[in-house]
Amino acid sequence: MNALNYLLMAAVSFMVSLITVYLVSRIRSPSLLGLDVHKPYRVYVPRIGGVSVITSMVTVAVLSYLFNDLRLFALSLVTVTVGLIGLIDDLRGLPVGVRVFIPLIPALIIPFITHYYVYILLIGHVHNFFVVAALSMLAVTVMANAVNMLDVVNGVVPSSTLIIIVISGLVSYLAGFTFALPATLVIVASLLPLLAFNWYPARVFNGNSGSYAIGALIGAFMVLYNAGTQGVIASLPYIINGFIIVISARGFKPKETLLRPTIVNDGIIHANRARGSPYTLVKLLVMRRPKTEREVIRDLLLMFVASGVAAFLISLPAIY
Repeated sequence: MNALNYLLMAAVSFMVSLITVYLVSRIRSPSLLGLDVHKPYRVYVPRIGGVSVITSMVTVAVLSYLFNDLRLFALSLVTVTVGLIGLIDDLRGLPVGVRVFIPLIPALIIPFITHYYVYILLIGHVHNFFVVAALSMLAVTVMANAVNMLDVVNGVVPSSTLIIIVISGLVSYLAGFTFALPATLVIVASLLPLLAFNWYPARVFNGNSGSYAIGALIGAFMVLYNAGTQGVIASLPYIINGFIIVISARGFKPKETLLRPTIVNDGIIHANRARGSPYTLVKLLVMRRPKTEREVIRDLLLMFVASGVAAFLISLPAIY
């Protein structure tokens, strides 16, 4: 596929995403609004902004299929499927076991599209259906849940995802996998409108539709674009946060059954020190000193920038 096709795909996916997220921001139905608990004032925000990722990636799926880019077709299919699972959870609710583990199924799209072959920087070639299937299921499922667990403050999910995808795609491109660069461009174009509307103060929330779709996108990108090594390192804040929550909560449990890890007083975020309250990265950030949401956003993004730089530096031996 030539460069003009990718530019067309990026432009169309950007416009579809922008139109969708704008329409979502106009929603006033009480059942589709969520309270922004970290603000010093009461404001309700549409909570299904992630629909913009789903619609834009449907567009990418159609165009990539027509243009015969099977890697991007697989990535978009996985993203849309997992995003729809999150949307069903937003609208109707799903049992925690279904929500956590059902991304394992759409992840199996990847080994069929890649013909059981992937390359992992600094490790080498993998050419076995069962190994690639296991890696795909692990990457998609872990990242879908990890992103969902850290989607608690405005703007962090789309902005951190852009950092992860840009660093991962750039490293893959410099390592000789040129097909990673145009895919990175298309993904960035698809996510920018959501970032603009989810940035502080948010006009839309990502919702489970957004966090699950974006997490699945990151996981699928790692496998399909030979970005496993740099992708995992760049995603460390997500992975660490998820690990901390699962350990402190003693397993996968619905958020509704857990005590809130933080308490908000007049726009200031405090650590909830009550027994049974799980630990999270945000809770650790405010443990010594309560902070505003802006300060928490800044600290989280600094973590992602640091992990992104580390991912690039560690991958240098594979580039040169």
